Amino acid sequence: MTTVFAVIIVLSLLTSIHEFGHLIFAKWAGLRVEEFGLGYPPRLLTLFRHGGTEYTLNLIFFGAFVRLAEQGELGTLFADKRKRVRALFLAGGPLLNLLLSVVLFSICFATGWPVAHDRAVGVDKVWPGSVAEAVGFQVNDLILAADGQEVSSVLDLIVYSRAVRGDVRTVTIRRRGRTSSLALPPGGAWFIRPETRGVRLRNDAGWVEIKPYIWPEAIRNAVTETLDSVFALFALPFRILRGRVPVDMVRPVGPVGIAQLTGQAAQQVAASGWWFPLLQLTATLSAALAATNLLPLPSFDGGRLLFIAIEALRGKRLAAEKENLVHTVGIVLMLVLILVVTYYDITTPYPFGPR
Repeated sequence: MTTVFAVIIVLSLLTSIHEFGHLIFAKWAGLRVEEFGLGYPPRLLTLFRHGGTEYTLNLIFFGAFVRLAEQGELGTLFADKRKRVRALFLAGGPLLNLLLSVVLFSICFATGWPVAHDRAVGVDKVWPGSVAEAVGFQVNDLILAADGQEVSSVLDLIVYSRAVRGDVRTVTIRRRGRTSSLALPPGGAWFIRPETRGVRLRNDAGWVEIKPYIWPEAIRNAVTETLDSVFALFALPFRILRGRVPVDMVRPVGPVGIAQLTGQAAQQVAASGWWFPLLQLTATLSAALAATNLLPLPSFDGGRLLFIAIEALRGKRLAAEKENLVHTVGIVLMLVLILVVTYYDITTPYPFGPR
């Protein structure tokens, strides 16, 4: 039940924020908006009326919609507006999704962003009764430095040790989230080899630090993270063509795949009490939704923006019938694609989703 509730909340939030962005710019532009609906019809009730717009609650409680007037006074219809105004209305949804992404990423950075440290020397084993045990080494200790000299691999530690002929005086270790120093007794050849004086070392050791940021830095990092998410989507085709991303590792994710990811994040929150997984996923999905809607594809906001750009180049609008036909075909193709992707999401669940 927790998973289902989380999926509904996340997907409804993303789509509602998108439509609310369109509503804001429609009101700013003086467009006549007949209805702003939460969920999809049939209508349950009218919440209130304001500024000539009905705000409604609908039975299919998922997402939202903006219904513009098809008839009205001159200057209040979408078709009557200048290109810039129409473009801003279309961009309003993606822009608010980007803003939501920044807000959620900011919360993530301010409350604690996990930073992986995977460059340390791990203590794999400590022999009972050895000098290493007497000094205080424990299994799973992470050696960060020797005599203040940072080390990121067993080789680094061996090279330094041989340079001082094994006369290492102190090591900086990290144990259970705390950093401290161990003093080593003189007269012994420490760390000349991976196994020495009762301790065995290993590579590929590290830890995850939960690092909170002050708000100004959190917001800056959030903006960067949001833009990186958007640019990653636009750059993906070029990275595939250049061979930097294998084709077999790329697959679109549909509603079912998103539900799988959201469900896993919700389970992690329920198990740990830490909201980061769900907040980060929602922020990433919001940025991806903004980027996807800006793609110049029929029926998408980006596709409608493309027609406005063509209008600017031609100096006149394309026939409304032709534009509507293109968008209708686009909607049909998109629905087919969603069905195909949903089939694969069900039969071959997304690798990071619940199985």
